[in-house]
Amino acid sequence: HSVDSMTELFNKVSNNDGDNADNTGNSIISFGDTVVLAVGEYKCSSSGNNCGSSYSMLFTDGLYGMFNCVEDEASCVLDAENSRRGMYLSGSGGQRLTIRAITFTNGEVKKGAGLRVYTGAIVDLSLCVFSNCRATSTTSGGGAIYISNYVDNTVNLYGTSFSGNTADTGNGDDIYNKPDDGTITIHNTCPSPYSLN
Repeated sequence: HSVDSMTELFNKVSNNDGDNADNTGNSIISFGDTVVLAVGEYKCSSSGNNCGSSYSMLFTDGLYGMFNCVEDEASCVLDAENSRRGMYLSGSGGQRLTIRAITFTNGEVKKGAGLRVYTGAIVDLSLCVFSNCRATSTTSGGGAIYISNYVDNTVNLYGTSFSGNTADTGNGDDIYNKPDDGTITIHNTCPSPYSLN
C-alpha cells in the first residue's frame, strides 16, 4: 500500500476505535501488510479531520506489519506541529511492527511525544529520527518515546537518532521506560542492507 498524504496514511493505519481515539481510518491494511510513505511532510492540519485524536496523529491497536518511507534517509516526516504526538501504538497482536526511516518531529504531549508504546507491543524502529519532541508531564518523561502499561513491551532500535527532545521532569528526554513495563534494546548493528563497514 502506497500513501502520499496524511489522509491516506491515517486511513491505512489508524485503526483504534476505542475510548482514546476520536477518529478511525476507513481502509485499514490487513495484518502483516506494508505501508510505504512517499517522501514529504505529514501533518494533521493538512488533512481535515484525519488524525487519530486530539493528542495523537496516528493511533494503532494490535496492528502489525511494516510502515516505511520509500527512501532510507528518514525524509518521510510525521510533524505533530507542537500539538500532539506522532503515534500511539497499542499492542501489535503478538507480532512485530517495523517502522523504518520515519522522522517523528515537533510532538508535544504529556508523555511519548514522538511515540507511545503500550499494551504488549513488539516494535522495531530502524533508521528513524526523533527530533524536537517534548513531554510536558510533571511526573514522568519520555520526550521522544514512552513505554508503558504494565504489560511487557519490546522495542528494538537500529540506526535510530535523537536530537532536541525534552521532558519537563528531566526524566528521559529521549526515552522513558516506565519501570518493569518493557524491554528496550539499542542494537549496535545496522539494518539490512547496510553494514558497519
